[in-house]
Amino acid sequence: MPVISILNQKGGSGKTTIAINLARAYQLMGHSVLLVDSDKQGSSRDWQSANENNPIPLLVLDKVSIDKDLKKVIGKYDYIIVDGSPQATEIATATIRASDFILIPMQPSPFDIWASNNLIELIEQGRAANPKLKAGICHTKLKSHFIT
Repeated sequence: MPVISILNQKGGSGKTTIAINLARAYQLMGHSVLLVDSDKQGSSRDWQSANENNPIPLLVLDKVSIDKDLKKVIGKYDYIIVDGSPQATEIATATIRASDFILIPMQPSPFDIWASNNLIELIEQGRAANPKLKAGICHTKLKSHFIT
């Protein structure tokens, strides 16, 4: 049962959008999924409350003990998707410890690339404790160019 966390210290990078859509995609494939909102801003909570018939269960874990709290639900779901908190905080560090895979949404700009350095360092530190931890970058807000 993988824990997939969507993390980026910049706001507006697309973390919540990716987390919600990834959770729903796994659910539509027949998997049991838990969406975890670890951001004190609560965008996933807002999304869920706006959708009365929302089929995705949501758990709020916006505290430093997220890694310990997630252990209580591991095994109850096929996938746990964490909508991560912005900034390289203690919550982000605890989320990394609990994760199997970190997805970093990143806009194609120098500022976004520079801002990700702290998060990448935290992930590398997390690998010291969990060598199986994987991570990847997902480019967001790309402009399409078509040749006609």
